[in-house]
Formats: sequence, structure tokens, C-alpha cells
Amino acid sequence: MTTSNNKDYQRYYIQSNLVYFGAIAMHILLGIFFALIRSSEAFMANLVALSVAIYAIYLNREYRYAFASFIYILTTSIVISFQIVVFGMEAGLFYYYLNMSMLIIFTNWKSSQKLLGIAIIALLAMVMHQFVYFQTPIYVLDRNIIHLWHHFNLILNMFAIGHSAYFFMKIADEAEERLTIQAKTDFVTGVKNRGALMMTLDHEIEHHVHLGGGFGGIMGDIDHFKRINDTYGHITGDYVLARISQLLIDCLRDTDVIGRYGGEEFLMICHVKDLNALSAIAQRMRENIAKHDFEFQGDKLSITMSFGAVYIKYKDENITSEKVIDLADQQLYMSKSNGRNMVTAIES
Repeated sequence: MTTSNNKDYQRYYIQSNLVYFGAIAMHILLGIFFALIRSSEAFMANLVALSVAIYAIYLNREYRYAFASFIYILTTSIVISFQIVVFGMEAGLFYYYLNMSMLIIFTNWKSSQKLLGIAIIALLAMVMHQFVYFQTPIYVLDRNIIHLWHHFNLILNMFAIGHSAYFFMKIADEAEERLTIQAKTDFVTGVKNRGALMMTLDHEIEHHVHLGGGFGGIMGDIDHFKRINDTYGHITGDYVLARISQLLIDCLRDTDVIGRYGGEEFLMICHVKDLNALSAIAQRMRENIAKHDFEFQGDKLSITMSFGAVYIKYKDENITSEKVIDLADQQLYMSKSNGRNMVTAIES
């Protein structure tokens, strides 16, 4: 079972257990109510529903979520239908059919099974309405009691439906947030991917053009990275990428941004006051990597990184993301050409 499926089933387990525990509490209260009004038929039917709710919790613990929800919804629907015959339409018991339909939507059944289940519940509700419409209830309650019970059933079912809807809306929001993060994150390193990085750079340039203020871009490239992949394999290469990304992050501030631009290249966007401050950050990153002891599965690796930095000082309406990257890339090329493991910086 995948991690995603495990999370889905965990949600079904939590939500359905909340429903079952809530049902147990409700059936206990109803059991007391039926005992007080001395309705043995309703008491016994309620006892059956209570037992099934308890059994459903047991089935949940055995990972039989679909079967647990099936017997709970089936039993509850039958018991409700029986109690409608006993107490009539005015008790507000028809609200439970709507509740059962909502529960079916939130089960982990197949779509066809959900549609069939809802159709059966709807048909049952119509049949029961037609059956009891002209019938006198078997057990006639006092008008005040029947109205009080009607309001109780209305409020209870509205709360149950609202809670289920809120629970799954929360799940949907969390899933959307995870997908958004995944869409903006590089899988190997955990930093921003190229798309998210370019959006950040575009935003920084827009801020620079409208409000002024300098910023810097640093392009870093791992020296001889292809040799690492060819010699030790891509798993080792991924380890190096992930470890280096963390070493780079350690040298940055909270206001700075890092992302994987592509392959073994990283781009850092830094909020600094001048070129010296930008160069200092790049030097700090270079030194941090050069002195680090890389070791993976018994292999010790000596790794360095070259950097090219550009500081955008003046308010320039013609500046673009492509120009910033091109300028930083030119400085990176100079670092590579002059022996690697060095920083070259320029002010624009």
C-alpha cells in the first residue's frame, strides 16, 4: 500500500470512528428516552443499532472500513425506517436518510457503489413517506415531546452533516497545499525548482523596478559533477545534490532564496546592500562546501563548487530574469575557466 493510500485510509478511519462514537453516544441517550416512554420495540431496535456501531469500530481496527460503513448505514437505515413506523413522520426521523446519503458520499466505496447506495436510500425514504403518510403511528407521543424530539433530530443531523463536510473540506485543502508545495519543490534537494525560482526572481525584479533597492543573484555549479555520477552512480550524485543544497542553505539568511536551476546548478537570490556583501555570501558558501567531508556508502568524496555573482544596483526598468541569470552565468563561466572552486562577481 502506498503512502498516499495509507493516509487516505487513516482519514477514513478517523472520520468514520468519530461517526460511530457519536452514534454510540446518541443511541445511549435514545435508549434512555425509549426506556422512559416505555417503548420496548424502539428500545430493542435502538439496541441493535448501538451494537452495530460498536461492531463497526471493531471492523475499522481490522482495516475493513468499507464493510464497517456498509453495515452501519444499512442497519441505521432499517432501524430508522422501523422507528418512523412506530412514531410517525413528525418525529423528524426522515433527516437521518439525508445523513446516511452524506455518509455514503464520504465512504471509500467505489463511485458506482456510492450512486447505488444513495439511490436506494432515496427510494427507501420515498417509500416510507408514502407508507406512513396516512398511517397513525403505533406509539403516539405527547405533542410537546414529539416536537422536542423533532428539533433534537434536526439539530443532530445538521451538525453531523456539517462536521463531515468540514472534515473532508479540510482534507481537500491540505491535499491542495501539498500539491502546490510539490509543484514548486525540487524532488531531490527539497529546495525550490526552476519554475518556482523564476517566479521568485520575477517578483524580485518587479519590486526592484518599482521601489528601487539592490539585490543579488548567485549562480553556483558543482565542479566535475558528471565525474561523480559516472564514477559512483546517480544515487551518490543525488546524495551530493541534497547535501550541497543544505550546505548552501546554512550560509543564507531567512530573507534569501535558493533553488535548483538545473542539473548541478543552483541559483540564490539575496537581499544585500552592495556587491561586497553579495561576494561574502558566495565566498562563505564556497568555503563551506570545500571544507566539508562528503561520505556516502563508504565512499569519501572531495567536492568543490564554483560561483558567479551579479549585484543589480541601479533601478533599471529593462532588467529581466534572463539578463540577471545571463550575467551571473557569465561570472560562473569565468570562475570555471580560471581554475574552479572560486567566486567571480560583478555589479550591474
